[in-house]
Amino acid sequence: METGSRNEKEGNQMEFIKAEANRLAEINRIYVKCRENLIKKNIFQWDEHYPNVDYFQDCIENKMLFVLLEEDKIVGHVVLNEWQTEEWKTLRWNGNNPLIIHSLMIDPSYQGKGIGAIMVKRMEEYALLNGYDSIRLDTFSGNPQALKLYKKHGYIEKGEVFFASKPVGHQKYLCMEKELI
Repeated sequence: METGSRNEKEGNQMEFIKAEANRLAEINRIYVKCRENLIKKNIFQWDEHYPNVDYFQDCIENKMLFVLLEEDKIVGHVVLNEWQTEEWKTLRWNGNNPLIIHSLMIDPSYQGKGIGAIMVKRMEEYALLNGYDSIRLDTFSGNPQALKLYKKHGYIEKGEVFFASKPVGHQKYLCMEKELI
């Protein structure tokens, strides 16, 4: 059996739902593990200011934080909404009604097992079901796994932005979009 086929079957058994307040500690633990994992790879895209536990709590309260569950254990989470940063205004986007991806995280113990692909598929399904015509995001230019994931699933680079709030050498982010309709 091919790995992709196995992961697809496993993915069909996973639940993609809005996070509930009682999962906040688990969500934050995954974030801390992801941040530590990135730092070990000299990737400084997240810090104590963004994202953080208050951000996650706010996203849960506003029904924007989604989790991917495997047998009631969170294996990944993401924030989905319509908010776009000011830095994106100079770019030429295609979609007129986009869903925006923020803070996609896969528990490091599940990375490399196809969970990112399952998350992308579920986010796209959610977007289509809710009338969005595209998905947009930005990702740190020095994060090869994230770039590979999105490119593999048809996301197109639309340009780059720089975030002055990030450490020097870690300020360039690539903006990507996938048209869904």
